[in-house]
Amino acid sequence: MNNRSEIRWAPFESIFHSKEVIDDLTQKKEIHSKPTLSEDELEVLERNILEAIHTKSYVQILFYYKGKNFVKTGRIVHILKPSLQIVFEDHTSLYFEQVLGLQFIN
Repeated sequence: MNNRSEIRWAPFESIFHSKEVIDDLTQKKEIHSKPTLSEDELEVLERNILEAIHTKSYVQILFYYKGKNFVKTGRIVHILKPSLQIVFEDHTSLYFEQVLGLQFIN
C-alpha cells in the first residue's frame, strides 16, 4: 500500500531540487550581522567576566559566530591576554569580540 502523503509531495521535491533550495534559503534567512555593543556595555561585560573568573561562577555567555547567535555555558578559567581569548574549564575558548552578553547561573 502506498503512502498518500509521500506520493503527493514527490513532484514538489523533484522540481529543481526545490526542497534543498528552500532549506538553503531558510538557513540564509537566519544569518544576521553582529550587533554592536556600546562602550558602557563592553565595560560591564568585561567587569562581569573578571568577576566570574574570581568567584569561579558558572556563566551563560551569548556569543556571535558566522552570522548566528549561540549560547555557551561553563566556568571561565582565565583570559589569554595577547589574543583576548576567554578560556573555559572544558578547554574551549571564545574571543572577547564574539561575546554579546553574560549571565551568571546560580
